[in-house]
Amino acid sequence: MKTAVLLVAAMSLSVWAAPAPKAGGPVKSARPAGPSLPGEPVELKTIDGWTLKAMFAPSEPGKPTLLLLHGTGQRKEDWKRLAFPLTRVGYGVMAVDLRGHGESRISPSGEELTWKKLRATPTANDFADMSRDAEAAVAWLAGQGVPEASIGLVGSEVGGSIAIRYAATHQKVPLVVMLSPGMRWQEVLTPNALRSLKRAIPTPVLMVYSEADKRTAKEVPILYAFAKSAVGEKNATLISVPQERGTRMFKAQRSLVGQIIAWIGNPIAPEAPSSSTEPGKFQILNGSKMDGKTLIDDTGTPPPSVQPGDDSDD
Repeated sequence: MKTAVLLVAAMSLSVWAAPAPKAGGPVKSARPAGPSLPGEPVELKTIDGWTLKAMFAPSEPGKPTLLLLHGTGQRKEDWKRLAFPLTRVGYGVMAVDLRGHGESRISPSGEELTWKKLRATPTANDFADMSRDAEAAVAWLAGQGVPEASIGLVGSEVGGSIAIRYAATHQKVPLVVMLSPGMRWQEVLTPNALRSLKRAIPTPVLMVYSEADKRTAKEVPILYAFAKSAVGEKNATLISVPQERGTRMFKAQRSLVGQIIAWIGNPIAPEAPSSSTEPGKFQILNGSKMDGKTLIDDTGTPPPSVQPGDDSDD
């Protein structure tokens, strides 16, 4: 009798200890996280001793490869909203952690150096030296058989500054996309680089900015004016979106990725009325005067469409 009582008690305890099944059937295991970027990891070596980490997905035959350069304090994974769609249409993609960012933090001296410790002064600028990061990436791609004339550059904020400065000294660059371009992100100057694109074979330039970003909204007209003067009206395109800055614009304006991909396929400025302000549409800005002031570049020269003395408020 005692044995039967103990057996019943044990069975009761086992019932209470067993987890109750959830309604709706068996519990499903969590879905594994997908890759943060397309492609495979690669390692780059710069001429001044930095070791950089990158992700590379090759293109389909005959299609271009895009080198993606992020902004200050960001990393290569910030390009995922653009990188995956690019590969889906056959474009190659290389996203790089620039020096001091992401996984690229070991300096030539062997110490860990984050972007917060990088210098940005007129006489010593570690951000300007990121042009060597772009050079290392293009050299690696060329070593893999990717034609240099098929490697376009896409940069966000200071990454856009590096992209346009690289294009100014490398005539084979087929196109440049600048997200939230600025006159001097981290003291990396861009107006003279834009003017240097004036050559026999123009390099198409696409600039994308947000109307809500007061800094770039103020500086974009002068940069766009220099771009038009250098590469011509048909090879300079401007897109405005309502919100955010840099790669965050992809999330705020879902149609932007498709617009950029369409432009890469045919980088010629579309015909659009200058008064168009519909969100997500191409908006061509021809003016260079904002808030009653004439924007001046780093050399003190007015943009091509503005002549000295035109500003009646001065």
